Amino acid sequence: MDPSRAFGLSEGYFAQAGFSADEFIEQISQVDLEFAKKNAVFEPKPFVRTFERALEKLTAAQGELGANIAQLERSTKAYSEDHRKKMARLKQTFSTVGSSFERLETQISEVGSNTIRIGEQLDTVAKEKDRAEAIKELVEFYAELNEGNTARLDELLEGGSEGMVKVAHTLRRLNTIVVDNQYSAPTDSAAKRQIEIYSENFEKNMLESFEAAYRDNDVHNMSVAARTLDAFNGGVSVVKAYINQHPFFVSSMINQSQDSIAEASYQSMEGVSDIAHAPPPPDRWLAQLYADTREMMFKDWAVVSKVFPRPIDVMQQLLKRVFEQTIQGYLETLLGRADRQSKLAFLRVLSSSHAETRKLVEDLQRFDAETVTPAVMVLETARRSGNMPQGLLDMPDISQTSSAQFSRSRSKKPAAARGRGGEAIDDDDDVDDEAAARDRLGEARSGVSSAVAIAALIGRSEGENAGVGLLNGFLNRCCDDLFESYIAGGNYIKVEQQHLKDAFRQILAPFARSRVERQSTTRGNALLGMFSSVTGGGAGQGASGSPGAGNGLSGTGGGNAGHAGGQAAAESEASITAAAARTLLQVHAEAIARAVGLESDSASAGAVANLTSLLLLTLGDDYVFPALEDIIEGLQDLRQEPDLRIFGALRTANVIMRLVQTHFQRALVPFVGTGSYIYRDMVGEKNQLMSRVEISLNLISNKLVGACTQWLAGILGRQRKNDFRPADDDFTAFEMGTQPCRQCTDYLYRIRQACQQSMGTENQERVLADIGNSLYRMLMDHFRKYVVSVAGGLVLVKDVSKYREAIASFALPALVDKFAILQDISNIFVVQPAALKSLLDEGPLARLDRATLQGFVQMREDGKTSSAVRQFLS
Repeated sequence: MDPSRAFGLSEGYFAQAGFSADEFIEQISQVDLEFAKKNAVFEPKPFVRTFERALEKLTAAQGELGANIAQLERSTKAYSEDHRKKMARLKQTFSTVGSSFERLETQISEVGSNTIRIGEQLDTVAKEKDRAEAIKELVEFYAELNEGNTARLDELLEGGSEGMVKVAHTLRRLNTIVVDNQYSAPTDSAAKRQIEIYSENFEKNMLESFEAAYRDNDVHNMSVAARTLDAFNGGVSVVKAYINQHPFFVSSMINQSQDSIAEASYQSMEGVSDIAHAPPPPDRWLAQLYADTREMMFKDWAVVSKVFPRPIDVMQQLLKRVFEQTIQGYLETLLGRADRQSKLAFLRVLSSSHAETRKLVEDLQRFDAETVTPAVMVLETARRSGNMPQGLLDMPDISQTSSAQFSRSRSKKPAAARGRGGEAIDDDDDVDDEAAARDRLGEARSGVSSAVAIAALIGRSEGENAGVGLLNGFLNRCCDDLFESYIAGGNYIKVEQQHLKDAFRQILAPFARSRVERQSTTRGNALLGMFSSVTGGGAGQGASGSPGAGNGLSGTGGGNAGHAGGQAAAESEASITAAAARTLLQVHAEAIARAVGLESDSASAGAVANLTSLLLLTLGDDYVFPALEDIIEGLQDLRQEPDLRIFGALRTANVIMRLVQTHFQRALVPFVGTGSYIYRDMVGEKNQLMSRVEISLNLISNKLVGACTQWLAGILGRQRKNDFRPADDDFTAFEMGTQPCRQCTDYLYRIRQACQQSMGTENQERVLADIGNSLYRMLMDHFRKYVVSVAGGLVLVKDVSKYREAIASFALPALVDKFAILQDISNIFVVQPAALKSLLDEGPLARLDRATLQGFVQMREDGKTSSAVRQFLS
């Protein structure tokens, strides 16, 4: 009973979560509290009595609760003991059941083992029985043939395809017995002779039946004969007969002379031996042959898969015959003709033929992986499971559909077949699309046929990699065998290297020839100068190029103009050009493409490295460096005006190096990679070449700047003493300046133009700054060497103005400022003596050293007569 009811409270009052003792006391004493509020005096007795009654009720409730707890504990203990006993009994029961199951399992295993042994014994007995019956039957056939009786065999032959297959098996076993035992007794020799005669006639009749069905396009009878001969001798003879009379091998074009075909087709390969001509397309007859091979293989699979029990072996034999007889024979003739013409022709024909052959092999491998292999694998699975059909005749014509679809999926449709002596076997059940193929699947007469058809459908999904087919390795070997004698053992790379050497020599021949001619001409001119000095010939006569001198050199009269034109052409050929470098790189790129296509993956990187080393060696030692050495040698003679075309040669060398870098990144690195030691070696060789060229270019640039400065100094050295003391009526000097000034400024303009045309901004500024600063220093010294009159001061101002204009065209602010100071210095010679002090002390010239200014002032004509001038000099 809930004690809450004894106090008139709600049930579960003491058990609630928010129970409070203060609230409980307040509730039970509420009546007493109200009574106490009405009386003025507090009376504790009502409260005591209330609390005593509450305490009695709580004590009684506590006792009742304790009794309930004790009762529940006794009940729980009894239930727990009962549960423990039940679990013990259950555990014992489960243990008993487990033991029973183990005994039962052991008994079942023993029964199973006995059953297996009984089955194996029964199988052995059955095999022994079958073998005994087969031996008995063979003995009976052998005895009958020994007596010359072939009635039973003839009767089996008339029993249809199954009877013929049984006869084939029987004859094969009889021949095996004859060969193994080598009977020599007279009674046995008759049986042996009879077996051989009957076997020979049987094989002959089956082959005739196959050939007749082949001519009539009778696929069913072809299959019967093929299966029969496969049981007789493994199908060797029927496969040979099928291939020998194949239209592909007996066509009129195939039987033509290979020389005549190669000659006619080779003539169409225009420019095959010209390095300037792009490589021609592959030999047209070879491409046609490969297109016919594709078409033949796609079509023949439809027939082979239906006729022969082992179609993959037939396809191998057929492909082997095509590669070893037809393709190899023509390739040998074609490559032999190209080799007799030139190495380049041989390499180009070899590369294009190899690439075209690889395309053929890849197409056949794709057809094999998508169509042939799936069908063969399903047939093999069916054979192993014992659900093998009698042949492939029950297969729907999915292979033909696959080949047609495969042909349509190619970007280039195979060319029409060549004229052939016979007609290829056409299947009347060609399927044009996948929906029709599914209809044919529904008509399949066995689960195996449907599985084969489905495999073919799945295998020919366009754009899907069907994996590696059964013929993959065989086709790769066929391709490798065709070109092994031309590529393996380093044969190809040796020819390629020799071709590159010859091609590079041919491209650089004009440069080498002109260089030799120019060197000979230089030596001849030197000898002529020595001869003239010995004989006392005048310089004026030598300079005028008299007819006598010309005749003495050339042996012909009046040929000076032609000789000058030829010399100019020779100089042009003797200088380096970007066009020649591009030709070298193009020839090298073509060789790299051939090496990558012909060499194996493991050897291609090494071949690329070897060919690249040859390119860098030729480009550097045979072309760029000889040209730069000639330039350096030409700059040694400071008596000659420096040829400003050298700036163009420097630019050309720089362009060639950039072309080499671009060629290296685009044409070489993709085939070598960046993580191999070969790549590191190639980078080292390339960087070494570029570093050597850069050093040479810097040296030539410095020498050229020095030569130009020296030439300007030589022009200034031609200044006459009276140039700055002209007569009063010499208006030419007042208007145009002195002749050395005009020559210097003209040369400066030509230097600036040559730099702008041949150099980048940074190099151009450096060269022009060096020349301008050198000229400034030379002019500062130059104008302190000549006495300048009042009229000569005007001429000097004119000269400085022209110098300043020429330097301003350099567009270098630092030089412009320097020559502005030089312009102020020129005013020293035109101002009046009284204004000289203010010019020197107050203007821009005040920043110059006084000793430097005195050097200019003392060259005034009135320097000794004017007191103002003498005062500044003192």
